Amino acid sequence: MKCVQDIDVPAPDCSSPALFEFRSGCCPRQECPANHFPVFVRSGAANMVGPKICFNNQIAMSVGKDNVGIGLNIVLVNGETGEISKSKNFNNNTAELLDFLKTVVKGDLVLLASYEDPAAELTDEIREIFAELGSSVIHSVKYRDSWVFAGATGLEKECLFEKLIVNDQEKNVYGDWPEMVELSGCIPRKI
Repeated sequence: MKCVQDIDVPAPDCSSPALFEFRSGCCPRQECPANHFPVFVRSGAANMVGPKICFNNQIAMSVGKDNVGIGLNIVLVNGETGEISKSKNFNNNTAELLDFLKTVVKGDLVLLASYEDPAAELTDEIREIFAELGSSVIHSVKYRDSWVFAGATGLEKECLFEKLIVNDQEKNVYGDWPEMVELSGCIPRKI
């Protein structure tokens, strides 16, 4: 079973009154093939706009839910049922992040959105865990980069979602920070 990244569905106008019900949810709303879940992950922007993580067209983490913060924002999902099992923000607590990541079992989906500075949490051991979950850029994530990730143990390499925009003072959109980064698509149900 393959993933469908950045699916070709016209993006709706999220300000349209006809889409009022989606404004409180995850816009753009996505339709996926059978046995796939829609995923939308957006990093924060600078230290001003918080990140957003949506799974199955429902908000899991956002500023509006008051459950995101600086650092790493992570959602664990049961890949078979689609039930969100945990969500948490990690900022300057690598021991707690390590304990959280050690609870990931085969079949769990891991969704991540950075905000302001993801690298502060990333010890060598934590980077190795993300590599095992399929991250191909984890060893490149540095100070104030914008990083989003969706992965799991046991997913095929081409199924993984990940984007990184590096902090580059000459190219940054927001002074000391790069622009926000987002990914969307359909990730397979682990059945």
